Amino acid sequence: HDLRDTDNNNLIFLHDHGSAVTCMDWKNDNFFISTGRDAVINLWRREKLGPEEDEREEKPKRKKKKKKVKNSQRQCFERVHTKPVYEEVEGMVILPSEDLLIATAGSKGIVRIWRSKLHEAGRFSQLECTVEQSQCEAFGDLKGGYMDLIHGFLPKDEETNKPGQLIVADVEHNLLFLSLQKDQQLSTIRTIVGHNDEILDLKLIPHEGRESSHAVVATNSAKVRLFELGTFSCDILDGHSATVLCVDVSPCGRFIATCGKDKTVRLWLTSSRKCLAVATGHTEAIGAVALSQKAGKYELTGKAAVNGGGSFLVSASKDRTLKRWNLPGASVLVEEPSEMDLKTFCSTRAHEKDINIVSVAPNDSLVATGSQDKTVKLWNATDLTLRAVLKGHRRGVWDCQFSSFDRVVATASGDRTVKLWSLSDYSCVRTFQGHVASALRVRFLSGGLQLVSGGADGLIKLWTIRTNDCESTFDGHQDKVWALDMSKEGKQLVSGGADSKILIWADTTKQEEESKRAVEEQNILTEQRLSNYLRHNEYEKALDLALELEKPREVLKILTSLAESEVQKGETGLGVLQQHATKWPLEKVRQILTYCRDWNTRARNSHLAMLVVQAITTSIPAKTLASTDGLPQILAGITPYAERHFDRLDRMYSNAFLLDYTLFSMGSLDDENSMQEDFVKWEIKSKYILPPKAADCRIQVGGSIVHGLTQQMNDEEGDIMSIGCSDSSDDDST
Repeated sequence: HDLRDTDNNNLIFLHDHGSAVTCMDWKNDNFFISTGRDAVINLWRREKLGPEEDEREEKPKRKKKKKKVKNSQRQCFERVHTKPVYEEVEGMVILPSEDLLIATAGSKGIVRIWRSKLHEAGRFSQLECTVEQSQCEAFGDLKGGYMDLIHGFLPKDEETNKPGQLIVADVEHNLLFLSLQKDQQLSTIRTIVGHNDEILDLKLIPHEGRESSHAVVATNSAKVRLFELGTFSCDILDGHSATVLCVDVSPCGRFIATCGKDKTVRLWLTSSRKCLAVATGHTEAIGAVALSQKAGKYELTGKAAVNGGGSFLVSASKDRTLKRWNLPGASVLVEEPSEMDLKTFCSTRAHEKDINIVSVAPNDSLVATGSQDKTVKLWNATDLTLRAVLKGHRRGVWDCQFSSFDRVVATASGDRTVKLWSLSDYSCVRTFQGHVASALRVRFLSGGLQLVSGGADGLIKLWTIRTNDCESTFDGHQDKVWALDMSKEGKQLVSGGADSKILIWADTTKQEEESKRAVEEQNILTEQRLSNYLRHNEYEKALDLALELEKPREVLKILTSLAESEVQKGETGLGVLQQHATKWPLEKVRQILTYCRDWNTRARNSHLAMLVVQAITTSIPAKTLASTDGLPQILAGITPYAERHFDRLDRMYSNAFLLDYTLFSMGSLDDENSMQEDFVKWEIKSKYILPPKAADCRIQVGGSIVHGLTQQMNDEEGDIMSIGCSDSSDDDST
């Protein structure tokens, strides 16, 4: 339809769909395909007809006249084929091919590819479904199906003429990338999760010789997600029928254990995402699970493994029981074609309240459990007999972890503390306080010298065990930090919380030390340059460097040296400051006035500050200063302290007359004219630009004024020195 045709002369309406049309695309100039929620695919053929002259009778006011209108774009559309697909089609794309190749996705949650062959006569055959997404990878209709479908190319696909990928979005906001290669059509290449629910637990999957690249995550749903940390691509472990509460990974990284509200524990093979075994026996939801930590025991099979000599897993449930399940060995588990049923090896009633956590020691000798009854219990791993009870927390215990380097165990509790317990005498050796809400997770790092904890306040804290100090606090979550795990190398930390975020933290200690060292080296070089400028009296360069580095103290030293150098030459410091002020740009003037405002708050630096302000205000026009952004406010901030300093000087000057009056009243041997002349000289010489460095005493001796007398006072008490007296003559007093 030509949008410029306001008369709708060439507008064509097609009414063959029985519901909303969702997608439409052209195959070429002669065919286009339409799909909708009426569960059909319509194939249309466009035919162009010859030009035709239409006679349209116009009705003018005065005379009737017939006008011939020539229509050169006559065309019609014919529905040549309708294919029922038995689902509401939400996305459809035409794939590049000589034949008609269509991919569809809809309410059933299955992606299909349809093919229609092109005959010599220019017609297409009936559409047939050639490829269908496998049931194990399809999203399915029970969850809501797919919402959209597009066809995309990667840059390398265009260069190598590959068919590209299909990208499909489901109702849970996940993106699935499907391959179009002939040998693996519609197989999932990658999954991007658009939304995570509340993160309940996560574990890093270790790899030999390299950093962990995957993490298994429980996200308040029945599906367990397996994330690739580099790209956050996701695989799904689907087997539980209710929310998964806890996950754990074997030390070799080959097996994953999960448990949840469906009262079962499942063991998965990491490489194939296949469920190998199921453990049933608990009567309530299972809230904690842990796998044995010795990697070599997973290879043990036979009777030794069944009788407890091999690998095992431990589970704790809301029914307050602790159970041990022996594993038959890695080879037996992998080779079994169907899911194995694990049998309980031993069981015990562990606590009087809900069990929050279970952990296995690195040597598989002990099992620790933490409960809402405020205790941590240690059990012999072989038969689950009680070894010791750790008491000291005032609230329920949320986490407990064994150290891989020392015989200690760390616990996190709802009383907002993290405690460190000795396994030799089962006493508390350290208590770490700093969280403002419950401490939920704790892990060891740095060779067992430090702890990292996460709390309900959304903060992650780093503790040094030796000093009991919190070295750093990381604020990345906006809600409770339910999940925390550390890689074996200790270089990577992953956290997850109730805010649906998964954060990856890297160890930047080395980079920060190098950066700090580089800053220190730069500061040393800068200080040396600044000293060289001052030594050679290059005050302008020194001032520019100090202002660039934003060092107010150095600027104060430079301006003081500049003024003193002129005073020593017999000049006034104001003149040289005015010469420099005329060369300063307004940005530098604003910066110096800001420093003057700070200097003026102290009486010791107020004299120089007011001298610089005078130099600026007398050398730069007031209109320019008033129009500069920020300068009026800075000068307004200088005024109150300046008035206070002037009042102080006035009081000091007034009080000085009392001393003169006292000495004058004591009597004088000089004549009045000589005394008046000396007083005038003293008054002139007493007007200092800057405070003197040494104590310059002025003493009236027998009515005469002695200038420049430097007297060093003794620190010893009782030493009194008298110079002259009022009764002595001029000769004696001098």
